[in-house]
Amino acid sequence: MLEPQRMDRVLIVGTKDVMEPTINALHDLNLLHIEDYVEEEEYFHIGKPLTKATSLSEKLLKLRSIKSYLGTKELPPVKKGRADVLNELDASLAPLEQAVTQLTSERSALESSVKDLNRRAELLAPYEALGLPLELLSGYENVAVFMGTVPGDDFVPAVKAITNDYELYSAPYGKGLIIALFVPKADSGKVSEALMKSGYTESEPLHENGEPAAIHMSIDEARVKAEERLKQVNAELADLNKKYANFILSSDELLTMDTQKAEAPLRFATSDNTFVAEGWVPAPEFWRFKSTLESTTDGKAYVTKIEPEHKAYKGEVEPGVHEHHEVDAPVEYANPKFLSPIQSFIDLYGRPKYDEIDPTWLFALVFPIFYGFILGDIGYGLAALVLTLIVKRLLKHSPGIQVLLNVFLLCAISAIIFGILFGEFFGFAIAEPITVNELGKSEGGILGMVSLHDLYPQGLTIGPIGPISLPIERMQPGGFHHDSYVFGIKDLLVLTCLVGVIHLLLGYVLGFRNELRQHGMKTAILHKGSWFSLLLGGFLLIWYVFPLVLEQNMGSLSFTDPLFLAGLILLLLGVILIAIGEGMVGLIEITNPLSHTLSYTRLLAVGLSSVGIAFAINTIAIMLADAGIIGLIGAIVVFIFGHTVNLMLGIYAPFIQSLRLHYVEFFQKFYKSGGKIYDPFGYIRKYTED
Repeated sequence: MLEPQRMDRVLIVGTKDVMEPTINALHDLNLLHIEDYVEEEEYFHIGKPLTKATSLSEKLLKLRSIKSYLGTKELPPVKKGRADVLNELDASLAPLEQAVTQLTSERSALESSVKDLNRRAELLAPYEALGLPLELLSGYENVAVFMGTVPGDDFVPAVKAITNDYELYSAPYGKGLIIALFVPKADSGKVSEALMKSGYTESEPLHENGEPAAIHMSIDEARVKAEERLKQVNAELADLNKKYANFILSSDELLTMDTQKAEAPLRFATSDNTFVAEGWVPAPEFWRFKSTLESTTDGKAYVTKIEPEHKAYKGEVEPGVHEHHEVDAPVEYANPKFLSPIQSFIDLYGRPKYDEIDPTWLFALVFPIFYGFILGDIGYGLAALVLTLIVKRLLKHSPGIQVLLNVFLLCAISAIIFGILFGEFFGFAIAEPITVNELGKSEGGILGMVSLHDLYPQGLTIGPIGPISLPIERMQPGGFHHDSYVFGIKDLLVLTCLVGVIHLLLGYVLGFRNELRQHGMKTAILHKGSWFSLLLGGFLLIWYVFPLVLEQNMGSLSFTDPLFLAGLILLLLGVILIAIGEGMVGLIEITNPLSHTLSYTRLLAVGLSSVGIAFAINTIAIMLADAGIIGLIGAIVVFIFGHTVNLMLGIYAPFIQSLRLHYVEFFQKFYKSGGKIYDPFGYIRKYTED
């Protein structure tokens, strides 16, 4: 349960006349993780692909190009027979490719045309504002034309100082003026300098003739025609996609499988008459794997287990212990199917190595609890649950999103459960009894109207624990109330630290197991047992001393108390072992367990921030509701908008904080990751069948 799937390394040897049937059987079994052959000797060489590999690759490339152009998405599986798909492929691929190529080429030309027309219209805008025929702005032998924009007309005196022989046309444009200034060419240099000093910017010349308004009209007409045709082309492509989507998906699947099979010999070792393949098979499946291959090839393919190659671990500290070596096997999870969403989060950190602990079960148990503890509100939990179900329905064809949403479902349910324990509904204390204040207004519960106070136990005794009352008060210090203890913020703070210690100690225990298996007892004690001893000893000392500090009763400290002695001995033992095993580097990091333990207080702190925001929203909304109809409308807006924002924060923050506590604090105590993902030779079909 806490280890990856056990693997057997297998060797397959056969004659070349059964290589193709063997490949087909391997692909159908979808069990063998093939280890690619690396050519190291003269007798065996890397195999050559089957003769049909080239044609299959070409067809697959064409089909995927069509799929990309049409934007074909995954559809609900409708399986077709192999013969039907092949017949349709032969009949439809060529004409479909021709139609798609023609339409996509036309689409590219139209998009380019629309872009050019938009650019022409943009360049024409200043000329249209001025209103002069374009042919008047160029083509002179002795006259220079300055066409562009200026901030204002303060350049005119400077031009007059240079020459009185000029013509000026101007019009408002943008934040300034668009001008056309005609001057003798002999004075063009001085005029240019004067204009530049006045902030002149030249307009890009247009090599066209005619009235700008008429040209603009022709551009608009051409653009409308191009855009209409572009819509038609896109509609035709959409129709093709709708018509051929099932064909494309089923053909893609079939060609992918056939190409995999045709190129499989590139991963084998071959001689003139034989082939050899090596790889890994899940141990429980070996005998089924062996019998299927041998029956398929009439015994011409030999299948056997072989001893896997062992490699020494990096950082080996016990060279005399030969059994501690790494097996480079691919890693497949051995968890129940319902844990597959959680496995995605483990893969996000890194696949476990073949011989280390798989933390999926631990993550699955603890992550939703952390999430629910932080959010801890019935209303927000229900809202998150409904929102998740809606998104699941909308994105039901997106497997990656579905995985994430399945985890969110667990987290939302956990938030509802903790919301019941905390007695909170959108920030309202639902277990608070309803009372009437001095103004005769009802208070408590939800808006002074609904209270579940009578449903929560008061004075409850569970074995030696009690009497206690529920709910747990996150916003109150806690303590005895009416001869019954009410858990509050102080108790939750202690609880989060205690949870942190237990979580970290578990991490060190798992790390000890990994080190013991990988490097031996000495390394396990020095590198994991030392930190376990340090953390446990420090915790016992604090557990004994801290109450005395709070009560200002340090005079009653007893150095012979068993709890104090156990803590001190474990703490000193941990420091000594760390110094031996990790030297000065370990001693520098000796406070890490304390900081990591305190990091778990974020479980309370982040939750309190959400409760505080919800309380503030409710308070403001209630105050506004007493200010007439306008105030009531404002109260509704504040309530809906405020809780929506807080819900978004409440969904996001617990997720990140819970993830961080696992990735940063917990996993680093035992989990190295970096395993090779099990990738069997085969294909999980959705759209085809034999």
